Amino acid sequence: MNHGLPSRLAILLAGGVALGLMVNLVHPRAVRFGSFAPPRVCSAGAEQAGAVTPPAVERLSLAQVASLCGDPRAMVADARSAERFAEGHVAGAIHLPCASSRIAATAALDRLAGKETLVVYGDSTEEAMPVAEELRRRGDRPGLRVAVLAGGFPAWSQAGLACSSGPCADCGAHR
Repeated sequence: MNHGLPSRLAILLAGGVALGLMVNLVHPRAVRFGSFAPPRVCSAGAEQAGAVTPPAVERLSLAQVASLCGDPRAMVADARSAERFAEGHVAGAIHLPCASSRIAATAALDRLAGKETLVVYGDSTEEAMPVAEELRRRGDRPGLRVAVLAGGFPAWSQAGLACSSGPCADCGAHR
């Protein structure tokens, strides 16, 4: 039995790891070990292996979203709290915050039948993005365009675009 074999293997393994790390440092598509950040999503739903990923969530301007208002093929969803929704929201928007129950989220997805575009907004673009991403994944419908309102509700309101106020009419039925 050769007792020097384990030490030779350890040296070869260490040399291979070191060489691999050096190549990684100079490679244009190198793996950056210090830049990992966990994904931010509304819920912990995992995508199915081999599933086709729908198109990314778009950011739409005030003018683009305003042009969709009244279009029967579009739906607008408010991702803010029930209190913020009641204070004021885009006219015709449904209420669907990130903290919605599974029943409310499923009901909202059911309302997407026949719709081609879903626009989600919050108090900021960043607040709406996780909800839009979750709905994009769960919507599982080819051709469904999912977008967020750039600037969120504050930008909409400041522009003087159509707003409503009052509690969500459908929220009590889904809680």
